[in-house]
Amino acid sequence: MRVPLYLLPLLPLIGFALLMLFPRLFPGKTGGWLASGTVLASFVIAVMRYLGQGDEPAREVLWTWLPNMALNANLSVGFWYDQLSALMALIITGVGFLIHLYSVSYMGHDRQFTRFFAFLNFFVAMMLILVLADSYPLMFVGWEGVGMASYLLIGFWFSGRNSEASDKDIREASDREGVANSNAARKAFIMNRIGDLGFMLGMFLIYRLYGTLVIPELAERVEGAQVALAGIELACLFLLVGAVGKSGQLPLTTWLPDAMAGPTPVSALIHAATMVTAGVYLIARSHFLYDLAPTASTWVAWVGGLTALYGALSALNQHDIKKILAYSTVSQLGYMFLAVGIGAYSAGVFHLLTHAFFKALLFLSAGAVIHALHEEQDVRRMGGMRKFMPFTHITALMGVLAIAGIPIWSGFFSKDAILASAFEASPFLYVIGLGVAFLTAYYMGRWYFLVWRGEYRGNVAHPHEADGLMKVPLGILAALATFAGFLNVPTFLGGGHAFDDYLGRAIPVHAHEIPVSTEWLLTILAVAAGVGGLLWAYSEHRRRTLASGPLGAASTNALYLDRVYDGLVAAPSRALAAGLDAVDRGVDGTLSGVARNSAAPGGLFSRWQNGFVRTYAVSMLLGTALLLGYWALRTIGGGA
Repeated sequence: MRVPLYLLPLLPLIGFALLMLFPRLFPGKTGGWLASGTVLASFVIAVMRYLGQGDEPAREVLWTWLPNMALNANLSVGFWYDQLSALMALIITGVGFLIHLYSVSYMGHDRQFTRFFAFLNFFVAMMLILVLADSYPLMFVGWEGVGMASYLLIGFWFSGRNSEASDKDIREASDREGVANSNAARKAFIMNRIGDLGFMLGMFLIYRLYGTLVIPELAERVEGAQVALAGIELACLFLLVGAVGKSGQLPLTTWLPDAMAGPTPVSALIHAATMVTAGVYLIARSHFLYDLAPTASTWVAWVGGLTALYGALSALNQHDIKKILAYSTVSQLGYMFLAVGIGAYSAGVFHLLTHAFFKALLFLSAGAVIHALHEEQDVRRMGGMRKFMPFTHITALMGVLAIAGIPIWSGFFSKDAILASAFEASPFLYVIGLGVAFLTAYYMGRWYFLVWRGEYRGNVAHPHEADGLMKVPLGILAALATFAGFLNVPTFLGGGHAFDDYLGRAIPVHAHEIPVSTEWLLTILAVAAGVGGLLWAYSEHRRRTLASGPLGAASTNALYLDRVYDGLVAAPSRALAAGLDAVDRGVDGTLSGVARNSAAPGGLFSRWQNGFVRTYAVSMLLGTALLLGYWALRTIGGGA
C-alpha cells in the first residue's frame, strides 16, 4: 500500500497551524522539535514513496475546484508523482529537515522561536505543493505560498534583534536593522510579483492554446496538437518571466542577495534547496513546451549564462560573509538556467541537487561563524577561525571544494556535465560557463582564506565551536557535498550516468555526441579553471591583496545594478508620488477650507440642538419675542 502523497505537505501544514494557533502549548524548544518532526516525517514518506515507486508516474486527485464551471477539468487539486517530483520532494524534506534541526540550536534564544518554526513549516509545505502539483494552477498556489513564506522569513527580524535593549545606541542600531530587514522582505515580495504576472499570463495562454492546464494531459495534447509556433514561444517566454522572478535571474535578480537579511537558516533554506530552484523546476517540468520553442529556450540559456557571469563578478569583492554566498547562488542558478535552456535538463537538475547540498552547507557554516562572533558578518573582521572552530572549518572546506568543481567533490561532476552540454550547444555559452567556473573558485577561495586562514582580526575574545546539534547537519551535508557527484559519473570516467538514467524516465536527457578525447579535454579545462581560481585566491591572500583588483569597486556595488534601478524606476516613482501627495494636500487644503466655511453656520445652529428641553423653551421664547417685536414695529410704522 502506497502512502498518500497529500501527507507530504499536510504534515508540515499541521505543524504550522498548531504553532500559530496554540503557541503556548509549546514552551521552550518544543515548538522547534515539533516542526522538525513534521518535516522528518515528510522525508520518511518521501523515501517510502521513492522506494515503492516504479517506472510509471502516479496521479492522485483529491477533489476538483469549481465543479459547476467550464474549467472543472483544469482545476483539480491533485498531485503528480514521477522521478522529477520524487527527487524534488527528497531534496526539500531532507535538506529542509537538516536546516530545521540546525535552527533549534541557532534560534534557541530568539524571543519569537515558535513563530520562526511555524514559518519554516509553512515554507516547506508550500514548496512541496509546488513540486507535487498536477496542474499549473495548483503549482501557482504553492508558488504564491512560498513567496508569502519568504516574505515572512526574510523580514522575520522586522524590529531588529535587540529592539528591547536598554542601551539607547544598541536599540537605535537594532531599529535600523529592522528597517533594512523589512525593506529586503518588501523588495523580494514586490519583485516576485512581476514574475508572477508572467506565470499567470503563461497559464492563460497555454489554456487558450491547448484547453487544459493539467500537466500530464497537457504533455499528451502537445504532441499531437497543431498550434502556431508563435503562440508556444510566447507562452514559454511568459513562463520564463515567472521563473526569472522566482529564481532571481537577470533582470529581476537584485532581491535575492538582499534575502540574506533573514536569519541564516532562512538563507540556507531559500538559497539552497527550495524557493530559488522553483524557476528551474518550472522550466524542467514544462520541457515538452520548451522543446517546441527554440527561441524561448535560447532566451533561457542566455539569461542563465549572463546571470551566472553577473553573480560571479558581483561576488568577487563582497565583504559580508553571507552576501558572498548569496551572489554565488545567483551565479549557480544561472548555470542551471543555462543547462535547461540548451535542453540539458538532467544536467541542470543534477546541479540543482549538488548545489542544494554544498550551498546549504556553506550557509550553515557561515551561520556557525556568525553565531560564534556574536552576529559579526564582515569577513574583514574574521580570519584564523579554523583554530577556534576546527570541525566547522573542515565542513566549510568541503563545501568550498565542491562549489569550486574540484574532483572528487560533487560540484565537479554536475558542472562538468553542464559545460560539456554548453560546448556542444554554443561556443560563447561554453566560454562564459568556463570563465564563471574560474571566478567561482576565486571568490570562494577568497571567502575561505578571509574567514578561516591567516590571523584572527575580530573583536570577540574567545570564539566558540558550534554545538553538537548544529554539527550534525553540517557533518551530513559535508558528506553529501563530497560524495553526491558519484550518483552521475559519466561513461568516459568509468560510470554509467545512473542519475541521468533515473531522471530520464520523466524528462529528456541530453546525450553527448562528442569524442571521448574531447570530453577529457573539457574536463581538464574545467578542473584547471577550479584549481586556477583557488590558486589565484591563495596568491592574493599571501600578498594581502584580496580586497583589491580592477573590479573591486564595481564588484562591491554589484555592478551598480541596484543604483541603475533606483535611478530608472525607484527615484522617478518617488518623485511622482511626492508630486501627487503635494497636489493631494493642496486640493485637500482648499476643499477643507470651503467645507469649514460652509459648515460654520450649521455648526452655530447645531449648538441649539443639544437635546435639553430648557434650550428649546428658550428658543421658543426668543422666537416669540422676535415675532412680537417685528409686529409691533410694523404697527407703529404703519400708524406714523
